[in-house]
Amino acid sequence: MKKITINNKEYTFEFTIEASLYDDCTKSVMDMFVKGGMIQGAAESNDAESAMENFLDTIASLPKKTLTLFYAGLLEHHGSDGDKSIQSEHDAKKLLKIYLDESKKSFRDVFSEMTELMAEDNFFERIGLDKMTAEITAEATSAEKNGNVGKSSSVKK
Repeated sequence: MKKITINNKEYTFEFTIEASLYDDCTKSVMDMFVKGGMIQGAAESNDAESAMENFLDTIASLPKKTLTLFYAGLLEHHGSDGDKSIQSEHDAKKLLKIYLDESKKSFRDVFSEMTELMAEDNFFERIGLDKMTAEITAEATSAEKNGNVGKSSSVKK
């Protein structure tokens, strides 16, 4: 949880239940992680075209993804179950504009601020990402030991 003063009003950002129930929040942050991996993989494979395409897509979508995370962080305390001061992503957009101007931060800065807060609030554990990652890693390690690398296999739920 983090308190930020915007336009002389204090807002509480928290990534708990409300944010975890907002699908676009999870999709936005996971898309950034996946695209980052794709950029790195394409670069390591000397596939400059794919690396550049994924990089440009990541940059182009950053402002929208930042807004999505900003809005999600506000939901717990300011959404319909909170003080009701933020009722839509449009309300969050107006607030984000002010925050960007007042703080002199970029969309990238705010995105990083929100993802750091997600980690502090255990958002990734709340949605089960830590367990899913551990299962995938264990399965990949097992496949590697058994010589089944590259063959499809199912992930346990």
